[in-house]
Amino acid sequence: MSKRLTTWLLVILLTSIVLTACSSTPKQTIQYEGDSQMQATITVMYSGGLNFFNKDYGDLFRAKYPNIEVKVVTASPWSNIDKVLEEQKPDVLLLSYEDYVKLMDEGKLLDLNNVITDDAFNLEGMNQEIIGFLRQSGGGKLYGLPPYFGNHGLFYNKDLFDKYNIPYPQDGMTWEEVFQLAKRFPVEDGISGFYKNYLGALRYNMEASHGLKTVNPKEMKVTINTESYKKLFETLVDVHQSKTLEIKDYGEDVYDSFITGKSAMTLEYYYYLNNNIYWAKTERGDDFHLNWDVVTTPVSESNREAAPMFMFYSIYAVNANTSEAQAAWELVKFINSEEVAKMKSRTTTHAIPTRTDYMYNPEGKRMEIFYKNINMDWSLNYNRQDKRIPNKFNSTFTNIMNSEFMAASRGEKSVDEALQSIQERGQKELDKQLAEKSVEEGK
Repeated sequence: MSKRLTTWLLVILLTSIVLTACSSTPKQTIQYEGDSQMQATITVMYSGGLNFFNKDYGDLFRAKYPNIEVKVVTASPWSNIDKVLEEQKPDVLLLSYEDYVKLMDEGKLLDLNNVITDDAFNLEGMNQEIIGFLRQSGGGKLYGLPPYFGNHGLFYNKDLFDKYNIPYPQDGMTWEEVFQLAKRFPVEDGISGFYKNYLGALRYNMEASHGLKTVNPKEMKVTINTESYKKLFETLVDVHQSKTLEIKDYGEDVYDSFITGKSAMTLEYYYYLNNNIYWAKTERGDDFHLNWDVVTTPVSESNREAAPMFMFYSIYAVNANTSEAQAAWELVKFINSEEVAKMKSRTTTHAIPTRTDYMYNPEGKRMEIFYKNINMDWSLNYNRQDKRIPNKFNSTFTNIMNSEFMAASRGEKSVDEALQSIQERGQKELDKQLAEKSVEEGK
């Protein structure tokens, strides 16, 4: 046999192998609208398990697609996605943004671009900054959609501002401007200008707005003892010493000081509405009187246009290896549909609907602010946990920072001394945990 003939036979053999492998993969062609009577069994990832899924989406979905059986794998967007895919093989995936990008790059997500952009889906009704960001992440294509997202707002008590003749806060105010407003409230009347339930959260919000990082992951060095952090700490110590800032940990009181009308402002994620304001209104009925409204999150002087407080809670996507692509798409489409958004808008939710026309707003508040100050690239990059930093370090380091802050606030240390102590104690803890991490990974 000639060498040339042998080469051609090898090419034909390899081509046959490739075609055979391709023919064994599920057919990925899907239509925007499938048969509502289709029969299929699909598995979906869902954080709360079957009962929560049924309450949120399952019962409604089965009414529309009675012959699609939906099984639920209890898993959150922060689960080990590789392990879930290998062991559970879900058809519909519930993903964090990091896992969405990872699986997309690995070719493990079904391209939904053509069906998502069907006119009937009304993609224009969804927040275009979010859609544009996901499309950019997918090289111009969409592989999934988030029905909800998270963002911060600065809540304020209008009656307290009116009582003391203080102007309301405005969108785009800096932290310094917000605290100057807060200082105008009379602490002698038992009123604080600003309330926060956790010191670490407030400090983190301020760090994020100014683009500060506590650790340089390349050098694994704590970077707290700097002029930028000194200014931030001085600001916090000042408002805390003057009692302008009130801090109480979770669980100290049934209702926090903002809810009871003892504090003029608080900074919280959107879910504060559901978990605190609307909950108090339900519990106390006519005895609850809080004339509130909301403006955008405080920003830094260097960037008044955005604050990195945006987050994806979950992105729904279809497993590229599913054998039930059409049924899986129907569920993703349904969860992100106008139909469901409209039904959900009748009651309060924990997160902000991506479909902008369906925000729950019975009192006519400025809820549109939650669609402002969205800088997704900055937010997601800033808030992404660097895997090189040990998982337990952040909580330990937060405790160190809180203890040193309180020492400075009580006058036991200067700000310089507190920052130096944080630097030294933090670096010692980081080195210790890095050594432990290295030993664990070497086993």
